[in-house]
Amino acid sequence: MSRPGLLLVLCVSLLAACGEEPDDPRALFAVKEPRGSTAADFPHAGLSLEHPRNWRLRRPDAPGVFELVSGEAVVAGWAYPREEPLPETDDELEAAKDRLVEAIEGRDPEYRVRSVVVRDVAGVPAIDVRGDQVLAKRELRTRSIHAFAGEVEYVIEALAPPADFPLVERQVLSPLLDSLELEGEVTEDAG
Repeated sequence: MSRPGLLLVLCVSLLAACGEEPDDPRALFAVKEPRGSTAADFPHAGLSLEHPRNWRLRRPDAPGVFELVSGEAVVAGWAYPREEPLPETDDELEAAKDRLVEAIEGRDPEYRVRSVVVRDVAGVPAIDVRGDQVLAKRELRTRSIHAFAGEVEYVIEALAPPADFPLVERQVLSPLLDSLELEGEVTEDAG
């Protein structure tokens, strides 16, 4: 075959391959099975935890503390210093729970609350909200824990597509919450 003929065959072959779909387009957005764990300390936010070694850790600006990312799943944390007294008694926690649900529904009327409970997290009172929402046209299952320690409201939130959420909740969020330590104080250099 002549050189121009060979080049023509090569170009046609390459062009034909360009239109093909990748073998597994979802692989780019797949949530990784957690592997190993590593400690992360955020002294400016009075928070420490353990997280999967193979999930990417980002450190956003305050009030953000951390973001753990894998595929379309995110587990993130914030530390909000509060001047008003934080809820401590059962009655105060129930009232805070009602206000929190009202605020969520006010921000996103389409958010569907699945459950809301008052519980302890890291030895402090917390409100645990589970629900479904749509962000950027993607259906997501969410779990948001609002823990009250010292003068800080800590929020730990997990978001993932519904099919991936059981893995994220069981293998990332639950171990993270079990390892969570909260000091209840944010330092000046947090922002």
